Amino acid sequence: MEKFIFSQASIFHLQKLENQFRKKYGKRYRLSEENSRMELLTESSTSSDIVIQQYFRRFCHELDPQLVEELVMRGIVKPGATH
Repeated sequence: MEKFIFSQASIFHLQKLENQFRKKYGKRYRLSEENSRMELLTESSTSSDIVIQQYFRRFCHELDPQLVEELVMRGIVKPGATH
């Protein structure tokens, strides 16, 4: 699996997302590990929590549209979860 390359701004929002997810659910994700990052994105994209969704959308807003499409195609992010 090819590694995803995120921008500085998207990494900032990913850190904020992980922090909110940890506060809410008590689960920690290692952002330095590809599998852990992808698990966080999968969990966040399907979360029904409004705050988690806001942070997730902020992260996705910073991504290149092609990267969002790739995340959807690989099943990491659910279609429509980024809007």
